[in-house]
Amino acid sequence: MEIILVRHSIAAGNPERRFLGVTDTPLLPEGIALAKQRAAELPDVERVYVSPLLRARQTAALLWPKVPETILQGLREIDFGAFENRTHAEMVAAQEPVYLDLLAQTQWEGYPGGETFANMRARVKEAFEAAVSDAAGRNCRRIGMVAHGGTILYLLECYTNVRADFGANRTANCGGYCLSVERCETGARCTAYTAL
Repeated sequence: MEIILVRHSIAAGNPERRFLGVTDTPLLPEGIALAKQRAAELPDVERVYVSPLLRARQTAALLWPKVPETILQGLREIDFGAFENRTHAEMVAAQEPVYLDLLAQTQWEGYPGGETFANMRARVKEAFEAAVSDAAGRNCRRIGMVAHGGTILYLLECYTNVRADFGANRTANCGGYCLSVERCETGARCTAYTAL
């Protein structure tokens, strides 16, 4: 099975590089235009699995209109907690103590008042496995999946040799990957992947 894994298009807050996790922002006009352009470049799919957040649902509808979709709660972005809908520049300028403390650490396991990375990894993997199982049950050969930058990064970390590094491995809006996936006794297994 092929999975066309795409990050949502440009949403309100993306140009300012806001921490957009659970903040439910719509696509901007330039995001709508980008998704329409990208739709012509992507292959057809038989079903779309999508995050419940508006920016992902709007993107899916523009990329693959009229294709049946399944909303999976587990594909949503991480909850950034105290940093939600704020920018790095704003928090540094305000000398936000919690943020500066986090930056001073070499490693952390989540966001204050938000979600842990362990919880996110578990729910993203569960959602991905559910999508693969559902698509296989429907005899789909190619499906679409529209999610978020963090979600995609953790899927790559779980199923490929790409490591979670938000700086080096950021997926552009409407960018993504084509994954070749097969089911085995332990769940889904990615046999190959290429950038879109």
